[in-house]
Amino acid sequence: MKKLLLATRPAALFSAQLQAGCKTPDLNGTWIMYQSNLAEQHTGRCEVSIVRGSATGHCVMGHHIEFDVTGTGSVDRNGAASLQLDFSGGSSTFDLQLARNKLSFVGQWSNTFGTGGISNGVKR
Repeated sequence: MKKLLLATRPAALFSAQLQAGCKTPDLNGTWIMYQSNLAEQHTGRCEVSIVRGSATGHCVMGHHIEFDVTGTGSVDRNGAASLQLDFSGGSSTFDLQLARNKLSFVGQWSNTFGTGGISNGVKR
């Protein structure tokens, strides 16, 4: 009997992992995001709220530049997220990976000015 129970354990764990897939509602909430642009040596911090794939927020860059952002976000079942943030004069695209607990992410970004960098964030 023990052998039978042990043999089914991996299947049960695999099944639980499949059911824990990500969905766009997992992005819902307020995210504190940090960006780094190594080529241009500046950093930024954004606070972005996402509701049903629609994003709004405010960013402060290292050179005392502040602006509001709007955009969209989505995530696939494997936790790969895409975020498009538009601001006055341009936009940034974020290619992110959610952590297993869906409360943080890491990734990269690029913008319409031809620059990019790394990003990470936590859900508040």
